[in-house]
Formats: sequence, C-alpha cells, structure tokens
Amino acid sequence: MTLPKFSLLANKLAQIRAKQLALNFNEEWLKPLILSDQKINQLVPNFFTNQSNFELYELKDQYKTLPDSQNFNSTSNTFTQLKIPIGQNQRLRTQFTKLSTKYARIGRLLEVLDLQVGLVGYKHAYADFTNRQITIATLGVYDFLFYKQEFDYNKDIIMNSYVSYVGKSSIEINSDLFQDNQLAATVSFVMVSRNAEKYDQAQSVPQLLDELHPNIKESCFIRRSLGKLNQQRRIQESKLQQEPPNQNESKYLHDMMKKRDDSLYISQTKLDKNIMMHTQDRNLHGKAFGGHIMKEIIELGWLVGYKHTIGNDVFIIHIFDVTFLAPVAIGSIINQSGKICYVEDDIMIIQVQVDVHNYNDSKVTILKTTEVYLAMKSSVLIKQVQPQTYEEAMLFLHGKRLMDKLKYD
Repeated sequence: MTLPKFSLLANKLAQIRAKQLALNFNEEWLKPLILSDQKINQLVPNFFTNQSNFELYELKDQYKTLPDSQNFNSTSNTFTQLKIPIGQNQRLRTQFTKLSTKYARIGRLLEVLDLQVGLVGYKHAYADFTNRQITIATLGVYDFLFYKQEFDYNKDIIMNSYVSYVGKSSIEINSDLFQDNQLAATVSFVMVSRNAEKYDQAQSVPQLLDELHPNIKESCFIRRSLGKLNQQRRIQESKLQQEPPNQNESKYLHDMMKKRDDSLYISQTKLDKNIMMHTQDRNLHGKAFGGHIMKEIIELGWLVGYKHTIGNDVFIIHIFDVTFLAPVAIGSIINQSGKICYVEDDIMIIQVQVDVHNYNDSKVTILKTTEVYLAMKSSVLIKQVQPQTYEEAMLFLHGKRLMDKLKYD
C-alpha cells in the first residue's frame, strides 16, 4: 500500500522539511536522564511500572546552551529523548500492538508523547513535580504528520521532544519520532503555564535563548520563526472553520444533498463510547490526563474507519489540530462520538467529538471539551457518505476543506 497519489508530493515535501529541522543526536552526545522513583510514580503511574521499562536521555552538558538566569532557558538544555524498547520488552510490545496486526497503536504513542512533553515543559520552567509553583497543561496538539505507513510493533521507537517556541505563558514543544533510524512522524504540542493555586491565572515562563552550538543553531532558529507563524496560522484556520459556504461549495452541497445512491448517511457511520474518569486516570494536577483522553479518541476514530470498511486494513495518515477547551474532572463521564464526515477514493475524514457529563445535586451539565479530525487511508476504496441534515452538511463541508488541506498544503 502507498499513500494516495494526490498527497505523495505534499508528503514528500513535508518530510524533507521535517528532516531538515528534526533534532536527532548521536548516542555519544547523550547521557541518561535519571528521575527519582517518586517523580516517575507521579509522572507515569499507569504506563511504566518501573524505570527499567523505558529509557530517558538528555544532552551532555558540553552540548547544551546553559542559561545564567532562570528567566531564560534553551532548547538544548531541555531536550529529552525517550526510547520505547518494544523490540526487546515483550510486556510493552503487548501494550502497544494493534489487534492481531504487526503494527503499533497510534493512540498509545500519543499517550506517551503527552507524558514526555509534560516533562519537557516542567524542565523548561525549572519546576519540580513534587514542589512546584506552576501548572503546565496541554492546550493542544497540532499537525501530527506520518511519514511511514505504520510503526512496526517489534522495533524500538525513539521520541525526541524539545522546546521550539515560547510565548509569554505558552510553550511549543516539537516531537520527532524515529524508527529504524528513519524519521517516522512529527507533531507539535502547545503547553500553557498556569498558577498552581489559581488555574485561571497565566504564569510567565522562561524565554528561549539562542543556541550556541553550530550543529543545532540554525535548526532551532528556524523552529522559533516557524513557531510565530504557526500561532498566526492557527488563528486564521480557526476563523476559516466559521466561514459560510462560498458559491462553489454551496452548489456542491446542493448536488450532494439531492444525490440518491448507495452512499451511507453520515449519521449511519456514528459510534459512541462513554468512559468514567477514575482516580488512576488523573494527571499531576488532579484532572483527567489529556494523553489518556487522546488515546481513547484516536482509537475510537480508528474503530469508526475499521467498521466502515468492514474490517479492511485502515491506518491514520494525519491527525489534524486538537485543542482542549476545558480540563476534565475526575468523576466525570466523557462521551465520545465518532463519525465519518467526508470520503474521497480510499481516504476518509473522521470526526470525534468529546463532551463531558458532570452530575451534581441530581443535575447534569454537559460541556464540549474537544473535537478531533483524523485522515485515514484504507486498503480498499471506501463507501461514500452524504449529509442528511444542515448540521451534517456543514460537517461534510468541513471534511472536504480538510481533505483539500491534506492534498495541497
């Protein structure tokens, strides 16, 4: 199987850009990053049972740009590499394997990535997990791009995470994923800093120093410049989602609504899942861990595609921007609703919306916390879907816009 023809060039160009900017170091540049057992238990209570289950590394001091004040920090000083040894560790391999395939679960990778970038965020802010004055939380996950079809289930995965851009109270962290010494995926996380006692108050973070080492100086400078552009792009794309259909889109929707063939209505592809957020699902701040929620979202989205293709092989080629609108309290019930909103040949766009249900004093409040769009490819041509209501028509249109973005960006 190969990527669809229309996206081959865009994917190749994206991979070239990513390879040019990815931070990856020779083993002799790295040293083990040792966390105390107490920190490990707080950071990863439900994934890693002990330190031998994973390997963490940081740069040796001679390769770091070391700040002389806690008002500043550097990319090299907080660079963290996490190795997931699924090639040797049978227990981890079982946790990562997707069904009876020979591929790794993307949702599980996102769960681990969220743990790692949280560590990088706290390192950048000079905060200690056990005695911290600030809270670092995930605001969003952006442009998860895949450069290989699947991650093999029996080969180690390397995750390099590092700060690429800093705002007044936000930190953008890039993660580059490698397998077989090849860049396999890239993704950006945006973390926000809040007062530990008053969560609604933003807390300033150390600003980013220019790197001194010639091997990474240029790459880090370009990443910082891209960080500024990414902020502007996200604002523009958020506005675009609210744009009404233009003349061509209105005609396309009109023709689609009139069409009568063997297409399924969007509502017929819908799958729902309800999950209680238990105590073991909490993060450092006592809220539901965002990585756990993302894992559940991605795996429901995959299930929607798998069911629609009647069990044929499907895999994720792109995860569009994920923004968390509100933290999720322990004891909440999250309702995840997944559906296919657009299909073109062997590619489908899947939406998963997450609402939080809270029950207090015999009353229920429902709050939307996030929605995620996935682009998935199938090994066979995919049955078409069409809208039946105005709401579905707008969802269908948004799916088409995302498909166009996938083709031409």
